[in-house]
Amino acid sequence: MPSIFKRPNSPFWFCSYRSPDGRWLKKSTKQRTRAQALAVCVEMDKASRLATDKNLTAVQARKILAEMVEFSTGEKLTSYTADSWIAEWLKNKAGGASEGTLVRYKQVTRDFLEHLGGRAKASLASITPGDIVNFRDKLRAGGRAATTCNMVVKKILSVPFEKARRLGYIPTNPCHAVDLLVDKIEKRQGEKQPFQPEEVAKIIETAEGDWQGAILAGATTGLRLGDIAQLKWEQINMDQNLIDIDMTQKTAAANTIPIHSDFMDWLKTQPKGIGKAPLFPTLCNLPVGGRSGLSQQFVGIMKRAGVVSGLSTAKGEAGRNRLKKTFHSLRHSFVSALANAGVHADIRQKLAGHADERVHQNYTHHEIETLRGAVGKIPSLRKTQANP
Repeated sequence: MPSIFKRPNSPFWFCSYRSPDGRWLKKSTKQRTRAQALAVCVEMDKASRLATDKNLTAVQARKILAEMVEFSTGEKLTSYTADSWIAEWLKNKAGGASEGTLVRYKQVTRDFLEHLGGRAKASLASITPGDIVNFRDKLRAGGRAATTCNMVVKKILSVPFEKARRLGYIPTNPCHAVDLLVDKIEKRQGEKQPFQPEEVAKIIETAEGDWQGAILAGATTGLRLGDIAQLKWEQINMDQNLIDIDMTQKTAAANTIPIHSDFMDWLKTQPKGIGKAPLFPTLCNLPVGGRSGLSQQFVGIMKRAGVVSGLSTAKGEAGRNRLKKTFHSLRHSFVSALANAGVHADIRQKLAGHADERVHQNYTHHEIETLRGAVGKIPSLRKTQANP
């Protein structure tokens, strides 16, 4: 049984109790009155006995600690779950942050809590650097640029955790232990970089005929070059502003994509075809690869527009240098534009037509109006140069 006693020259009562390994421990209760010291001692012994039986859970430990603090100071120990702390932090932020900053905070924290799933109801202190890394990597897989992922972790998600650390709710900020993505991304072979909006505007302005429409399609739908070149007029629903994709060449997946206003404006200038007539007749019969294929033609348009493609540190097949910016970079730009506009990750994944089961494991159905609203958030690419 635990007991309390006093030592000479000490104003505090001490607790004598058996440790989980069988030793008798004598620790100060930091209490001056016998009744409070006995209450604290009983809690010490309770925790030790639970640990001895290997039944001491994190929840029980926090409860016992809270009771000890209340006995000691008369104050209740504040304990937060991940979602309750973020909700309170956002509420406090609402009074001082700008509207734009608050929207960004809400978007990132909402996505993070959804990523945690049921663990959002767990203790805030249980969130680990591994949780942050997994969230960061999910953003990267969803099309966010490395710099954007780093900003989300270091400049946004870190803020509520740092506040909790300073208030003593958690011992450390888990975001501080997460490394930046820069070095890893630079070492990856053939890593494609997204275009900046002003670069896309230059390329569109330089392109002519079918190529201008194809580039607009790539930048506003995220479709791959081969799928765009094979589009038929029967897939274009001008009345409902939709493109119906029966089967993509790479993933064999079907998708429905709203038409962005920039691409719609181009479509309205074209002689409307019927049925299976190709949307881009000068491109549909050309291969994607090869020296005279569509990919190399696009690189030529980039060069004429003054957009530098750049080279990766490694060479590809047959010793050819890998370009950092190609037509596929428009797909990265499309997803990044959605992300920067605050479009939810599930909607971005739906629009981009990702086929990886890991990407789709949390997928939920979205009505077409929601998808239209998401695509509508992408700023006009043709106006980027005129209104930087």
